[in-house]
Amino acid sequence: MILRASLLIVLLTAVTTTAHAQQLTHDFQSFPATPNAAPRLAPPTPPPTYWLEGGLIGGIGLGVLSAYESGGLCESSDGCIAGRVTVGVLGAALGFTVGALIGGQFPKSR
Repeated sequence: MILRASLLIVLLTAVTTTAHAQQLTHDFQSFPATPNAAPRLAPPTPPPTYWLEGGLIGGIGLGVLSAYESGGLCESSDGCIAGRVTVGVLGAALGFTVGALIGGQFPKSR
């Protein structure tokens, strides 16, 4: 068994060559490292969008609506204030996320 494995390794190393994809055809393009080169490397700033406005509208709207509607699910006589606040905060977080994603799709006019 060891003799077969050794023979196989010797044959494979003798027969193999480098593939075409493993050879570099040209040098990589370089640029001078000067202070003037830094602006070319900086990522472009994205245009301003309505992500914050959308997030606030979605967060306030869904937070208030979910807190209001969670009162209908309460079966105790104390009003379930802690439950309403918890559901309202969770609704506000979800509404802010969805509203920010939607508002981020609309660029502000300059």
